[in-house]
Parts: sequence; structure tokens; C-alpha cells
Amino acid sequence: MWICIICVACIIASVTFCRPYLGIAFIIVSIPFEGVIDFGYISIYPLEAILAISVLVYIYKSIVARSNYPVNMKLVYGCIPFLVCIMLSTMKSIAFSSTAKEVVRWLELFLIYYLTINLINDKKEMRIILYSMFSTVAIVSVLEIINYLSSFETLVYIGERSCLFFDNPNPFAGYVNLVIPVLLGMMMASAFLWERIVLGTIAALSIIALGLLFSKSGYLSLVLTIVFVFLLIKAKKGIFLGLATLFVLLTIVLLFAETREDFIGRVGMQQLLASFWFRVMCYSVGFNMLRDVLILGIGIGNYHLDIMKFTANSYLVKNHLHSLYLQMLVETGMMGFSAFVFWIVCIVKYLVSSLKSLEASSHYKLFVGLMGGVIVYLFNNLLDVLVVHGIHLQWGIILGLAVVLTQFREPETCLKTV
Repeated sequence: MWICIICVACIIASVTFCRPYLGIAFIIVSIPFEGVIDFGYISIYPLEAILAISVLVYIYKSIVARSNYPVNMKLVYGCIPFLVCIMLSTMKSIAFSSTAKEVVRWLELFLIYYLTINLINDKKEMRIILYSMFSTVAIVSVLEIINYLSSFETLVYIGERSCLFFDNPNPFAGYVNLVIPVLLGMMMASAFLWERIVLGTIAALSIIALGLLFSKSGYLSLVLTIVFVFLLIKAKKGIFLGLATLFVLLTIVLLFAETREDFIGRVGMQQLLASFWFRVMCYSVGFNMLRDVLILGIGIGNYHLDIMKFTANSYLVKNHLHSLYLQMLVETGMMGFSAFVFWIVCIVKYLVSSLKSLEASSHYKLFVGLMGGVIVYLFNNLLDVLVVHGIHLQWGIILGLAVVLTQFREPETCLKTV
């Protein structure tokens, strides 16, 4: 096993050294296929190892090899106040390992975004990254569909949702919802029929896999994504076509009697009310935790260590508060939450301004799809915490690709001016 691990690591390192942007493709492929290597005192995830290799290669190429990489800092400065607040909150750490894990997760997000906007410099490299993303979500969707269909009896008997990836249906739904708008944007921007058919097939498989998860927030996010994308490309008829296609695909999912019974049992009024009151309980617990530490919060990474003091139902919220924004408020206080909101506002403001400048460009529809992925992630975090399992890295890459796409517009603008 160790020989295989070393060989794979060497191959990834050598390929990344020759073509640094392929490190991003390796990260995309490794996101859903989680694994961990335990060294006793420390556990290393393959995802983190690949990211570390990519960062080291980039540093070496930039400093030692003196490669002429363009230094792009768009939207990087906006996250600095939030990073400062995260570092300040570590002073209230109860368990260093837990705090370090949360800090590393946020640093990983900023690192992968920085690498994406600096390593991808032409359309060919961007297509390779996009198709790495699409191929991965296609494989994951097919495996998830097979897993569900082979688990009918277990699902009906136990009454639990089966999920092959991310250990929970809601994170998986968030992961798929990130890629679907990018698929739609790429499909509409493509000039080739065969490419539109391939991308449409992958999108259909992803929607079916999402439908089998019975994630209410996933369904809502998907509908909002379709409406959002078609509104921005000014295709009002496309909204009805997209929603009709979604309805047909979900109807196909419900053709199986077992699936239909499971669906009715999960999205009924009783289940919706139970989910609503559970979210209300999460907010009440969060505000109780924040009452005496309003400015600096309880300290990042301390949530699961403090939760038992505030609720008897700690097993329901033992991992997170089912809202990224509420959890950020609790862990970093008003100061950290304000810096976090400032960063998000910078992102949205930049995307909206870029949307206007790209309106006459051939990249407009793809940019809308990428923008849809960015927005749907922010929406999904209202009902979950997706800064886990590498899903936040997928979002950082999509955000980076949207920024890269705006750079492709600059040569076109210069040419027209000349």
C-alpha cells in the first residue's frame, strides 16, 4: 500500500511540476473521493496533499525557476480582514487540533482560488479544468444512482437516505448543485452539437442523482439556479423549458413505487414543519452561545466543544449549526462576521460589474453559469455548512474560473479599440 501511495504521489508531483495548472484538475477529481492516511499523531487527506504539492510547485516556479507567471490579486485583498479575524479568534482556542483544522479549511479555500486565477492563462487550460469537473460529477452521479437503486430494500426498511459520497445527502446535493449551473452555461455557450449533447447528458444524470437524495434544500437550490441562469441570459422561454425538463427528470425518478413512497414520506408537510422547527432551534442555540461573547465569538473550531453546555439535544447539532453564516457569527463574533460579509459583498459586486462588461462577449453564457455556481453555493450555506469535505474548494475553483474568464475579455476589448 505504501509503495502505491508513494508512486501515485510522485506521478502527481511530476505532472504538476510540468503543467502546474493540472494540479487544480487533480484536486477537482479528488474532492468527492475522500480518504485519509493516518500517521498516528496526524491525519493527512489526499486532497490536502495534492493542494500542498500544487502550492510548493507554484512557489518554486515563481521564485527559484523564475517562471513568468502573471500575478493576479483580484478579490484577494477583500478576504484579508476576514483572515485577520480568524487568526484573532484562534486566541480563544480550547483544542488546538480542532482550531487548526478550521483555520486550514479557510486557508485552503483562499489558496485554491489564488492558484486558479494565476495558473490558468488560456482557454485550452480552462477547458481542461472544466471537463475535469464535468467528468468527475458524471462519474459520481452514476455511482450514486447505482448505489440508490441497489439499496431499495434497505432504504424502505430503515427509512434513511443512502449516500455514497460525503457521508450525508445534503453536502452531496450542495456539491452537485455547484456544477449544474456551470454545465448549463457551458452547454449554451458551446457551438458544437456533440458537446451540447454530452453536457446535457451529464446534467441530466446529475439532476437524477440529486433527485434520489430527497434533499429539500437541494431541490430549492436547483430551481433557483435554473431561473437565475436563464434570467441572466435573457431567455425567458428557457426558464419554462428548464423547469419542464427538471419536472420530467424528477418524474422519471418517481416512476419506481419505492422511490415514490420514500419521496412522499420525506417532503410532506409534517417533514417540512419538523425541518423548519429544527432550524429555529439551531438559531436559538446559536444566539444563546453568542450572548456573552458578541464581539469576538467563542473562537473558531470551538463549536462542537461548547455545544453540550447550551442544549440537551446536542447530538442533533454536534457537528455544526446547519447554517454557515450563523456558525461564523457564533465562532468569530460580530467582528469576524462583518469581515466575512464584506468579503462576500466584494465577490458579488465584482461579478455583477463583470456581467455587464461581458454581455457582448462570446463567454457571457459560460460566465453566467459560473456565476450561478457561485451564488447557489452562498444560498446552500444558509441551510448547511459546506466548508467541509472539499466542497468549498470546488466553489473556490468555480469563483476563480469566473475571474479568469473576465481576463479573456481584455484582449477582445483592446482589439476593438485598435
